[in-house]
Amino acid sequence: MQRTSEYSDEFVEPEINQDVDFKEVLQKYLRHWKWILLSVVVMLLAGYFYAKTLTPQFNVQISILIKDKQSGNDKDILQQLDVFSTDKIVDNEIQILKTNALMEKVVKALELENTYLVKKGFTKIVLYKNEPFKIRMLRPSANIAKQEWDVQQINDREVEFNGKKIPYNKPVETEAGLLVVIPTKVKSAEVVQVIFGSAEDVAQSYIGKLQITPASKQATVLFISMEDQNAQRGKDILTKLVDEYNQISIDDKNKTTANTLAFIEGRLAAVAGELNTVEKKVQDYKSTNEITDISTQSSIFLTNVQNNDAQLTKIDLELGGLKVLENYLNNDNMDQMKLPSMQGIEDPSLTLLITQLSDVQVKKESLLRTIPQTNPAVSSLNDQIKALKQTILQTVQNIRAGLVSSKRQLINQNNGFKAIIRSVPSKERGLIDIMRDRDIKNNLFTFLLQKREESAMSLASTVSDSKTIDKAKSSGMYFKPAKNAVYFSFFAIGLFLPIISIFLLGMLDTTIKRRSDIERYTKVPVIAQVSYSSEQEPMITIERPRAMISEQIRVLRTNLQFIMPSAEDKVILFTSNISGEGKSFIALNLGASLASTGKKVIVLELDLRRPRFETMLGLQPELGLSNYLIGQVDYKDVMRDQFKLPNLQVITSGTIPPNPAELLLNGKIESLLEQLKQEYDYIILDAPPVGILTDAQILSKYASATLFIVRYNYTHRDQIRFVDDLRQRRIFKNLNIVFNSIDQSKIGYGYGYGYGYGYGYYEEDKGRKKSWFSRFTS
Repeated sequence: MQRTSEYSDEFVEPEINQDVDFKEVLQKYLRHWKWILLSVVVMLLAGYFYAKTLTPQFNVQISILIKDKQSGNDKDILQQLDVFSTDKIVDNEIQILKTNALMEKVVKALELENTYLVKKGFTKIVLYKNEPFKIRMLRPSANIAKQEWDVQQINDREVEFNGKKIPYNKPVETEAGLLVVIPTKVKSAEVVQVIFGSAEDVAQSYIGKLQITPASKQATVLFISMEDQNAQRGKDILTKLVDEYNQISIDDKNKTTANTLAFIEGRLAAVAGELNTVEKKVQDYKSTNEITDISTQSSIFLTNVQNNDAQLTKIDLELGGLKVLENYLNNDNMDQMKLPSMQGIEDPSLTLLITQLSDVQVKKESLLRTIPQTNPAVSSLNDQIKALKQTILQTVQNIRAGLVSSKRQLINQNNGFKAIIRSVPSKERGLIDIMRDRDIKNNLFTFLLQKREESAMSLASTVSDSKTIDKAKSSGMYFKPAKNAVYFSFFAIGLFLPIISIFLLGMLDTTIKRRSDIERYTKVPVIAQVSYSSEQEPMITIERPRAMISEQIRVLRTNLQFIMPSAEDKVILFTSNISGEGKSFIALNLGASLASTGKKVIVLELDLRRPRFETMLGLQPELGLSNYLIGQVDYKDVMRDQFKLPNLQVITSGTIPPNPAELLLNGKIESLLEQLKQEYDYIILDAPPVGILTDAQILSKYASATLFIVRYNYTHRDQIRFVDDLRQRRIFKNLNIVFNSIDQSKIGYGYGYGYGYGYGYYEEDKGRKKSWFSRFTS
């Protein structure tokens, strides 16, 4: 039967199959399982040694409560409704806790400027509170921070510092600078490595380790944590940090109380002097006027007058305090001044407002230690101060109006009392005046004494705005390095490194690796697949007919019946895209396989530029096809039949001509093929690569079928698109592909002018024993 045409009349681009075969992808990586296993083992060993070199890190944490003295009624109603807002005081306190000045106090208090290390195995351990000595740097040198200094305790009197013996408790000039070594109670002969540092630099490094987070957006509880190589040192640092923070808060509060106490002390001294003067007047008046008692009526009157005068004095004191306060509030530089004393002013609303203003100013002073005036937090506090100032001024005006009204009434009452006083005997009236003055001074002195005691108690009982709710603690187990995490990381690196390498190499490698790669880019059918062989024999189907490659050639021979069913179909053309893809080897062995079935077969070497048959088959150089094409000899004179198969002949290319393409067009080749068809069952044409030369296209019109050789790991994918282009242009009849040298490395050698042939099956020594590395990588 006749084979139907496999190509349509219209040229159609092939439908490229882009579906991913996951099984194929998995097999791609499983083929390299030995390398993946080796990579995992090596990386796990590297991870083991890496974990040994890491210095253990402990996590230490302390919790404090920031007291919020503002009540809900004092806050803006919009702030109370905004449940998602964060109290600014928490953010401010976090910044204060991270200030350099605060941490430097901690470093100096705990003497952390220098770090002492001892080597234990692959890692180094920090010494803290168990150092055999302490080193105090008096004058550091320029290269002090460029190295770790080795110090070893020799005896109770001296140590060896970087190879130099120096005594205890004496300043000694060394390479590190002028220093003093102070012994401790700990005895050790180990070499201690000392790292010198300044309080500023060490404080900055600890600040970088600090992690301060609020418990929630609405809570004022702060969790302060840090990582340190020594758990006890970390706990001491956090505890001291909180202590120093609390002390700063207490100092700020004590400033205001101390100012008030100083004011009261000054007033007490002045009032005490005035009271002594008045007492002396009373004594002198009674002595001069011989007054011993006052009548009951005068006593009652005197009591009323005293009460009235006391109220007037109190009002005057309050008005004076309001005046001082108003001058303070109206002063543009009020931020640079301390709030005046509020003694004598008893209005609770004004007292509350003044307290709020004082608290806000204290917060502002605290912030200005760490941030500039232009910070939004400072601007917010300035706005609060301005609002409180306006409110206080309005309140002062209201209070003054009430006090002035009360004072007017009291003065009117005093005028009435003066009329009554005129009726009192002159001596008694004079005594009453003096006694009234004395009582006024005495009441004021008593009042100031009371306020002094209250201020002193306030100063003594000042507490911080924070409270430690959970002392510094460590789990006792280091959390870094987490060995399981290290091992897992190195395991992942060992696993994915070769996988990624294989993937990248696969992305960069554009050669054909499997049959699906061919079918993805062309509709030209694959008629046979031939495996790689390390055999040295070029005619392997004759020398080793039972070899696997010989069987694969037989499969190709069998499939020829489906593409060349007619007895008239005798000419088979072999070509490829580039040199080195094994077409000569396949052509010769297919010819031998066909001859073994009793068919008469002849193979023509049509590469007239670089003949290879004589070298491959071990033949002596003789005249060949080129000599026939120029009419020098008859074709029967150039036939070779030096094979074990009598019905297999070969015509080699012969003498290299200067014009191979022109010889193929002179008509001689057509005449030769017609004569050979009368004598032979199959005529195999081994043509040059079609991707380089036009010879194969010239010969295509004589061929009944064309076998295009594609070599594993050698032919590129773009060249398969060229094969499909040949199919669409119908240059070759019955175009089919033979997939050659599967699953092995590419082998080939080139000609001098840009292409070369390599039958590629003769590169390895037969029976050569592989090394263990070769067996592992195969």
